[in-house]
Amino acid sequence: MRKKEIFWLIGTTILVLILNTLIFGIDGLKSDSTLDINVHDTYFVIANFHFILLLGVLVFFGIYLIRTLRRNFKNLTANLILMISTILLIIILNGISTIVENFIQQTSGWTIYPPLSAGDGIEQIEQEIKPKENSFGILSSVLFYTQILLLIFLAYSGFKTGLNYKRNE
Repeated sequence: MRKKEIFWLIGTTILVLILNTLIFGIDGLKSDSTLDINVHDTYFVIANFHFILLLGVLVFFGIYLIRTLRRNFKNLTANLILMISTILLIIILNGISTIVENFIQQTSGWTIYPPLSAGDGIEQIEQEIKPKENSFGILSSVLFYTQILLLIFLAYSGFKTGLNYKRNE
């Protein structure tokens, strides 16, 4: 690894720490600091470490995506850091998708009214119990398709890195 890559890596890490300090304050960097989220009857307590990790992966992905695209996949170290940050971003989005799916299950309780013995016809009842698309369902779909696009980009960047690596040997 050349000195220039070490400076980029250290600079990006410092940028992540500065952004997290601006968002959460000095207390946000403590190991026991948490963020409390209240959604309906559920109370989530999430450690700030998870948000620091999310923001760090997003910043690394953004910076190294720009660097890699500007150099046309010629810098092997930047490509590897981009691929690692892409894999971490996919893993984090998968975890967020799991949380969103949990919200969908909590908010999709169905009550069939009128009861089946009312005799108004099965068509009307089937129309009433179809789940309505809510914002959590849309967010779940967006997260899924984002993961698919990131996987395709990961395969492409691995292919381009392999081509450029073979040419350099």
